[in-house]
Amino acid sequence: MNLDSKKAIRIARAILAGDIDIEAPRRNAYSSIPLFLAGMGAGLALGVLFAPSSGEETRMYLADSARQGLDKAKAKGEEFSRRAQDAVNRGKEAVTRGKEAVSETVESAKQSAKQSYYGEKTNVS
Repeated sequence: MNLDSKKAIRIARAILAGDIDIEAPRRNAYSSIPLFLAGMGAGLALGVLFAPSSGEETRMYLADSARQGLDKAKAKGEEFSRRAQDAVNRGKEAVTRGKEAVSETVESAKQSAKQSYYGEKTNVS
C-alpha cells in the first residue's frame, strides 16, 4: 500500500474528527474476558518459568498458598453458614412470636365475643 503524506493527513483528520471508529472492529470481534484469562495464564506461566526460586521451592510455595487459600475459603464458608443459621433462627423466633400474638388476639376476640353474646342474652331475658 502506497501511503503518501496527504493521505495520511486525511486519515488522521478523520480519526480525530470521530468519523472513523478504530475500536469498532476490535469490540465486535473479541470479548475481553477470554483475553484477560489468556493474559493471566501467560503471566502465571512466565512467572513460574522465570522465578528466582528452584522448582521444589516454587511448588512448596504454590502448595502453601493453595492451602492458605483453601483455609480462608473454608473459614468464609463457615462464617457464612453461621450467619445463615443465625438468620434462620431469628426468622423462626419471629414467626413463633407472631403466632403467639395472633393466638392471644384470637383468644381475646373469642372471650370478648362470648362476653358480648352471653351478656346480651342475660340482659334480654
